[in-house]
Amino acid sequence: MRQLKFRVWESRFKRWGRYPYAFTLDRNFNLAYTENSGTLREEDFIIQQFTGLKDSLGVEIYEGDIVSYHFDNPEVFWNDLVAWGEAGWVFQNFDGTESGESRACEYKHLRVVGNIFENRELLDPAPKTL
Repeated sequence: MRQLKFRVWESRFKRWGRYPYAFTLDRNFNLAYTENSGTLREEDFIIQQFTGLKDSLGVEIYEGDIVSYHFDNPEVFWNDLVAWGEAGWVFQNFDGTESGESRACEYKHLRVVGNIFENRELLDPAPKTL
């Protein structure tokens, strides 16, 4: 069984949330996030889930991470976004469509290089070369 872990991007402050978090659901299943400075509205934060996977360097991979990977030729690589798809964790292309390559868990040469909030410029449609 994989560990359920989450991280929080505080949209209003443009930063990663500080620990500890306290999340609650009201009777309408609206999410509330409480910190020392008070309660934030749902639109003030984005919760991202740990995929249960690690990259080739042992870094935990979360939803919203940008990963770099290659196939047989290590000099040609792609950057894609990690997202939740219909059947599990998948890669999304720069335009938000699911990458046709494979499922995220099938890559051996995979490295977290950033995230959607701080490094959006890394999402580029073309493969990169060294």
